[in-house]
Amino acid sequence: HADKKIVQLSCYILDGTLQSFALLHYLPSQLAAAAVFISRRTVGRNSWSPTLLKYANYCEEEIIPVARAILAEKNASSTELRAVSKKYSSARYGSVADTVLHCDF
Repeated sequence: HADKKIVQLSCYILDGTLQSFALLHYLPSQLAAAAVFISRRTVGRNSWSPTLLKYANYCEEEIIPVARAILAEKNASSTELRAVSKKYSSARYGSVADTVLHCDF
């Protein structure tokens, strides 16, 4: 089961993809799976599990390129687009915007 931190971090990552034109060619399910993948790596959990494979219908190898694209877009994003970071910096959302996302894959 996902803990609260993984859920909040996944939502933060996924909300950030909404502002990126470059990520539009990915399916919403691919973006969601990649957000979960990045979140699990960031909090030190196993990246992908048989349960995620069953329900997401994507294997880890299919999600890694999407996750890399999301992180590349996040790193290249304009400093003017701060609404998502501001929202997820609040305690209500677990202050997950301050979390350093792992990109070692």
